[in-house]
Amino acid sequence: MKKATIGILLLLLLTGCWDQMQLRHLNFVDIASIDFDEKSGNIVLRYIVTRLKGASQGGGNLVSETTELKGPSLVEAVGQSDFIGRAPFLGVNTRIYTISQSFASHDPITKLTFLLKAPYAAINVPVVVFDGSLSKTLKVMKNQEEFSNELYEFVLALEKNGIMSNVSMMRFIQSKEMQLEDIALPLLKKSDSEIVLKGALLFRQGKNTRKKLDKDQVRMVQLLLGKDMGRQRLTGHMSENDDERHSYYGVYVKKVDSKITVHPETNGLPKVIFGVRLRINSIEAGESVHTLNADTVNRIEKDMSKHMEEQAIETIKTLQKANCDLLGIGKQLKAYHPNLWKSLHWRKDYPRLSIKPKFEVQISNPDTE
Repeated sequence: MKKATIGILLLLLLTGCWDQMQLRHLNFVDIASIDFDEKSGNIVLRYIVTRLKGASQGGGNLVSETTELKGPSLVEAVGQSDFIGRAPFLGVNTRIYTISQSFASHDPITKLTFLLKAPYAAINVPVVVFDGSLSKTLKVMKNQEEFSNELYEFVLALEKNGIMSNVSMMRFIQSKEMQLEDIALPLLKKSDSEIVLKGALLFRQGKNTRKKLDKDQVRMVQLLLGKDMGRQRLTGHMSENDDERHSYYGVYVKKVDSKITVHPETNGLPKVIFGVRLRINSIEAGESVHTLNADTVNRIEKDMSKHMEEQAIETIKTLQKANCDLLGIGKQLKAYHPNLWKSLHWRKDYPRLSIKPKFEVQISNPDTE
């Protein structure tokens, strides 16, 4: 009886919380958009806030509103918010940050660093670059809540499907102080009725290199890193001659393994080899092929291996021109070849390194002969 009485008292104590906030007072920031006004030099902060209207037991209506703030700095823009004490931009409920290409070109990390010290700031959420004016997109948007959800889900799907790794605001800010933390931010665009990935903007130790990877190069980086592609479909032409048989390919990636091998040279810089083994399911190969015989499989595997190596070479060239070590070669050298690492002047030597990709494509269709 005594135990039952204690249990009932505990249940009564667990029915509430002394510092709980009523649902109708919660503000969920779907998008915090940061832009730079070239004419005025002001920072423009726009955010979509979702509120629960008519909150009651069992439900309520979600209402999205857009707020625009301006100031000489981002801190001053945030300070104009009416939500003093729990400004939604600084709140843990922020889902995603978007920055414009213009803002990304004006030392963005210096302007964002205060977030690391701001109380309850949302710093573990993704940050992406938006191509074009997000403000104009929002102004003509009929259903902002739907767009916000679409953008958020799209960004999460990039990483979930292995297309591209997302970067948190904290990692983006801290990359400036880390010698070997080069990153790429997803470059997104609103195209007609959907959001698309245009590529990635490259940053070298927090500095915008103004160089970009296209969408295919973004995928290639994932292959070179040996990251699972989430059974994504890859398509393209293996030859400029469209009439050549099997020049077109469409495949699903089943598994990818990557290994970096470093060959020190007595005189000169080391050679770096990226060995990539790619297991795929071929779904199309030029003419409609339902059953692939051994000769066809061998020919496609060789053609695709060569084609992938050509794509990888172009991707690596772009990274070296940007002096952006997105593939983490410097980290490998420092960890596993310390003596060699000490002999290098990394930022000077990296663009001149010999980096060669070596692909081995294997078709593992169950319908091959």
